[in-house]
Amino acid sequence: MKVLNSEKEPYKSYGGFGVDVAERRTDDIDKKILEHLRGKSEPRVLDLGSGAGGQSFRMVEAGAFVTAIDIYDFSNEFAEYRKSQNVDEERLKFIYGDITKISEYLTSEKFTDVSMQRTLHYLPYLEAVELLTFLRTIVSDKLFISVTGMNSAVGDNYGGREVAIESRFIKLEPVEADIFQILAPVCLYTEDEFVTLLKKTGWEVEEVWQSAFGNIKAICR
Repeated sequence: MKVLNSEKEPYKSYGGFGVDVAERRTDDIDKKILEHLRGKSEPRVLDLGSGAGGQSFRMVEAGAFVTAIDIYDFSNEFAEYRKSQNVDEERLKFIYGDITKISEYLTSEKFTDVSMQRTLHYLPYLEAVELLTFLRTIVSDKLFISVTGMNSAVGDNYGGREVAIESRFIKLEPVEADIFQILAPVCLYTEDEFVTLLKKTGWEVEEVWQSAFGNIKAICR
């Protein structure tokens, strides 16, 4: 874990997969998820790339049953939250594992919605296709998803700009990797590429936009 300096409460990075934004605050798509969940009766949400649980915990407080998966082990953080808030594991479950293997972890479970913030770009494109296609078989309503965009600050010196998307899975230059704490290879997307991917895997894109930072966000059905 690395703590990044801040005048306010510091952001943390775990395992070189960027800073855990959701641990400290909600962004616009986080707020849209919570609003959506509050209008449903006992929604069941899959939180992929959950980080330390910031948004998972907020979704539980919004009335959802949440299953969170992350490649970094946040078991203690989830256990501490359950204990402090008197929440049982049926309401909030954490799985320590690789999201590309969720078909092994979730053999019979179904969900109403899925949240995947700042996570998909850590997969090679073809693995992203497989994951999004599989999610359609276990999710009945909406996908809330974001990726780091090619036009973000992360992409300024990205070596994959001229690489075909099927082969675009490249580490950032050392300076950018240290600044953004993204040490793993990434597949960055243009907005058109991201929308094409979502449609290709069977999702109906209801809304798509780019943040001021250059992240691409979408809500799909």
